Order: sequence, then structure tokens, then C-alpha cells
Amino acid sequence: MFLRFEMRLHRSTVLYSLVDQVSMVYLAIVLMGALPYYILFKSPKPRNALIIFSISAIGFLIYTLFPYLPKSSYNIILEAVAFATSLLTFYLSYKTTNLTRLSYYFLFLNAVSVFVLPSHIFNVYYLSVLGSAFLLYTISIKYIEIFESANFYNVKGLALKSPKLALMLRLTLMALGLYPPFSNFFSLFLGILKESANTVNYIIFSWIFFANFFMAFRIMKNTIFGAPNENIVYKDISGKTAIAMTFLLLVLAVIGFSNLLEALTW
Repeated sequence: MFLRFEMRLHRSTVLYSLVDQVSMVYLAIVLMGALPYYILFKSPKPRNALIIFSISAIGFLIYTLFPYLPKSSYNIILEAVAFATSLLTFYLSYKTTNLTRLSYYFLFLNAVSVFVLPSHIFNVYYLSVLGSAFLLYTISIKYIEIFESANFYNVKGLALKSPKLALMLRLTLMALGLYPPFSNFFSLFLGILKESANTVNYIIFSWIFFANFFMAFRIMKNTIFGAPNENIVYKDISGKTAIAMTFLLLVLAVIGFSNLLEALTW
């Protein structure tokens, strides 16, 4: 009788542990951007964006501790919600010209990738998105310091007037837009090779490539090139700031190169 009670207790403990782990995984996915909680932070102030980045980073940390995604009917619901969030975010990205807001939009655009990438590759991919999106956030802060606004639409001809800032913005947008050699592109590409994708997964893969590219290209087209605005006083970022940003971009490129080598041996 005691043995039976002990076995029941063990089963209950295992079941509770599994349920608790599943809850943590779902919580992590939501915090990383499966739900558009950014609508709670209507103001595009940098402080609000920093809160969103912190929440996403906490979600990512939880996911690295509980990388188990159970096979459940709830997955389909959450995946559909995450995909809807991605679609909504892409639509809203065309309604704003604020770099601060756009920086965290990339997080919500890519959260759905957790359902189509193996967990270890997703960790690399989302960390790359988180890093490059935070770099875009940092650039938006520089926009506010230099141009007194994070609005990129009126700041044209950046390559001619602020070459270091233009270069950092261009490389950051290349990373977010899934251009090689950055890890954003190669980790997603490696995930496509390793995952036995079905039709739904291929649709999501295609969407991620399409949406990231066009979101990044829109910013690049409207601010880096063109004739400078004569009504704006242009300044450039310092050499130290450019070196710090370059270091992060080099890290993303090195990780991307290691992903490329892994893909070539696949």
C-alpha cells in the first residue's frame, strides 16, 4: 500500500513538473512577442521601448532554461496567434516612421519563428534579432540626440552628411533584413535545412524572409540615400560609439560564419 502511494506521488510530481515546465515555455513565447503587448505602451518614448526589450529578454532567458515545446493542440492556437501578431506588426510598421518603435517591432515580427526552428537554432536566431534590434534602438537614441526626433522620414541623405551613423544604420538594417553574412540570415537558413518543414512551416519561413526584408529596406531607402534635408542640422556619431556598434555587428557576422560552416557540412 505504501509502495502504491509512493508511485502515485511520484507520478503526480512528474506530471506537475511537466505542466509547470509547459507553462513556463508558453509564458516565454508570449514574452518574446507572440502577443502584441506593445500596444499597451502607446508612447514611442525610449523608456517604453527599453521596457519591451527587457520583457523580451526575460522571455528569451526563460525559454533557454525551458526549451521544451510540447506537442499539444494549444501549440496550434499559440502559433496562429503569433503569426497574426507578426502580420499585425508588419502592417503597423508601415504606419509609423519612428525608429524607436520600429526597433522592437522586429521582435514581435520574428517571435513566430519559435514554432518552425529547432530550439538550439531558434536561440541563436532570436538572440541575433534581439541584439540587432537593440542596436537599432540605440541608433534611434542617437537620432533623438542629433535630430531631436526618432522620425527617420525627414532625415534623408544620411550617407553624405553623417557617414558613420549611416554606415552603422545600414549594417544594422542589413542584419535585420536577413542579409548575409550576419547570423540572422544564416541561422534561419540553417533552420530551414535542418527542420523537416511542412506546408505551414514553409509559409512561415517565407513570411519571415519577406517581412524582415521589406521592413528593413523601407527604412534604408527613406533615410540613408537621397538628397539631404536643408532644414536639418546634421551631426555624426563619435568614433567610440561607431567602434562599439561595429563590435556587435562583427559578433553577429562571426556567428553567421559559424552557421554557414555548419550548413555546408549538412
